[in-house]
Amino acid sequence: MISQNCPSPPPLRSAADSATEELCLPQNPQRNPQRNPQRDPLTGLYEQDYLSQTLERILREGRDRKTAATLGLLQLENFYEIRSWVGKSEANLLLSDIASTLTKTLPKKVLLCRCRHYEFGILLLDDCSINAQLITDRVKQALLSAVSASIPAQLELKCGVGLASLQSSVPSAEVMFARARHNLTLAHYQPSGEPQRLHANPEIARKLLLQALADTPLKLSFQATASLNADGLQHYEIRCGLPTGARTAATSALFETAVNNALGEEIDRRVVAQALKLLQQEGRDSLRLTISLTHNSLVSPRFPRWLEAQLATCPQFARQLVLQISEIDILIAQHHLGYFCHKLQQLNIKLCISNFGCTTDPFRYLSLLRVHFVKLDTSLFAKIDINAEQYQQLTDIVSRLHENGISVIAAMVEKMSLLPLLWQAKLNFVQGYCLQEPSASMNFEFLKEETLNFQ
Repeated sequence: MISQNCPSPPPLRSAADSATEELCLPQNPQRNPQRNPQRDPLTGLYEQDYLSQTLERILREGRDRKTAATLGLLQLENFYEIRSWVGKSEANLLLSDIASTLTKTLPKKVLLCRCRHYEFGILLLDDCSINAQLITDRVKQALLSAVSASIPAQLELKCGVGLASLQSSVPSAEVMFARARHNLTLAHYQPSGEPQRLHANPEIARKLLLQALADTPLKLSFQATASLNADGLQHYEIRCGLPTGARTAATSALFETAVNNALGEEIDRRVVAQALKLLQQEGRDSLRLTISLTHNSLVSPRFPRWLEAQLATCPQFARQLVLQISEIDILIAQHHLGYFCHKLQQLNIKLCISNFGCTTDPFRYLSLLRVHFVKLDTSLFAKIDINAEQYQQLTDIVSRLHENGISVIAAMVEKMSLLPLLWQAKLNFVQGYCLQEPSASMNFEFLKEETLNFQ
């Protein structure tokens, strides 16, 4: 266990103050209202608000100076569990040790801050940004080695890192945080051996994608979204891959390359067209198909018009479609969503938001959209079986969503033990490998209500 005589953490000037000096932060109080930014009393690090302000300045000025910047979000994934074993005071000492280890391991010009919920924000600039993956991998290894002797033998600290690089499409620090959190989730749930991209060279990746789109139909798979209260419907989410050579590209790799090359709308159109054809073939009024759209389609005025034309000959299928967009894309494409959502409402197509809750205040934009479903970010429910506070926060969020007439989905659920808790929290739907992996056919056995007559 950690020694009770562990000294208080040092001011951590090497990781915080040195980074501040390196960034040349403005001292004019009108430009920088937080002249004396608060430090976290436990770790001595600057808090998340300071990191957000620094990011905002870099976003304003960095493009003109062509600054390379990467935000890393390091999450102590099972710290709630560790705290329940060692107690609050011991856990606080361990957190102080973790902050000290991070400070010593990171390059001096990297800005390190403590974020909420056992997370740390890392801002890497210039050369550090270019080498962000190598640096964060090294930090994770150093952290795991340093704390292994300080926790019970039956436990192992688990940590993950999500990285988000500065790009021209990023409008705010909040979006940077959202992308980092989303990438953290993707890294955690990425199946072993699944490729992260079509090719390391972006130009070759683009050529591979264009050739595949020209030669090969999309390969669709279906994952059930099970209602926790029988509704008489069969809900499936459509996922797609694209055969490229001897193997099928991962969905994330496919869409990463497509969106970066403005080809996402082309793929979205193909998936929607195949979905409409499938609805016609199946002839089941109870079937509901959810299709994820890329950022390219959200900002394209052509996509809603194309969708309207596709439904002109089969308008009855519109109510069997659910179009899904991510919370991150909502923040990036918010100025384009008015027309998009208006057309969906005209066409009687339902809207779902995925990764709901990966930003600080997701409820503020709900009044601007007509949303029927939200798919919760896994960070909102992943630890409800070991953390009563998170369970209560989940029930509060679900209650607020229901008050707005929105059904709630928990996705990427891997543990069957979470299902009773999700049901008690009054979630409407569950999706995940504990129920069904994506399949080439729609063969899931949904709940059915049966009426028994006794003679």
